[in-house]
Amino acid sequence: MLTVANALAAAIASVIRDHDMIGTLSQLCDDCSDVMGATAVGIMLSDGNAPLEMMAASNHRATDIELYEIQADQGPCIEAARTGASVNVGSADGIIARWPEFGPRAVAAGFLGAAACPLRWRGDVIGAINVFLPRARALSDDEQRVVQAFADVAAIAIIHADLPPVQDLARITRRALDARTVLEQAKGVIADQTGLDMAASFDHLRALADQRGQPLETVVRDLVSSTTRPAPRPPAGD
Repeated sequence: MLTVANALAAAIASVIRDHDMIGTLSQLCDDCSDVMGATAVGIMLSDGNAPLEMMAASNHRATDIELYEIQADQGPCIEAARTGASVNVGSADGIIARWPEFGPRAVAAGFLGAAACPLRWRGDVIGAINVFLPRARALSDDEQRVVQAFADVAAIAIIHADLPPVQDLARITRRALDARTVLEQAKGVIADQTGLDMAASFDHLRALADQRGQPLETVVRDLVSSTTRPAPRPPAGD
C-alpha cells in the first residue's frame, strides 16, 4: 500500500530529477487519490487574473467534475484558489448548501465529501488541488496537512527550478497550461489512431513514455509535432 511518505518522496524526487511536469502532476494526483482514499483528485491553475483551468487529474471522473466546476464557477477548488484558504466539507448536504450550482452535480456523481487546498508561490495563489471522497466525511487536521503538502509539491513542480520573480508567475503558469493543452491534443491523436477512449489514451501515452525512458511532456510534444507537421512536397516534375 502506498504511504503518504512514499508518495511525497516520489513526487519530490521527480521534481529534482530531469523534470517532467505533466507526468509529475498526473502521478501526484494518482498518489494523492490513493493515500487519501479519494474517488477523484484534480489540480487547477490560473495565469494571473485569468479564470482557472484544469491542469491534471487522477482519472476521467476527476476530469469531468473539474470541468463542471469550472463551468459552474464554484466548488472547492474554485473557492480555495480565490480565498487562499483550505476547504473541507464532509457531507452531501454541506456540498449542496455551499455550492448550489455545482453541489447537486457532484453529489449525483457520487462525491459525498470534498476538500481543497491552494497552490501558493511566494505568497501568491496560482491554483488549487481538489480531493473528492466517496463517502460523507470531513478530512482530519492531519489529512488536510497532507493534502496541502501535495499542493505545495505541485506548486514546486510547476515553478520548478526557475525560481522566477513574482511578476513572471503568469508566464510560468501559462506555459504549464499550454503543456496541458498539448497533452489533450496528443490524447486525441492516440484516440483517433487506436480507437481508445481519452482515459485509455492517456494511460497509453504514460506507458509509451516509460517504455522510451522519456518525460511524458517530450513524448506528447513529439507526437503532436509529427502529426501536425506538413508532409514534404514532392519533387517538381521536369
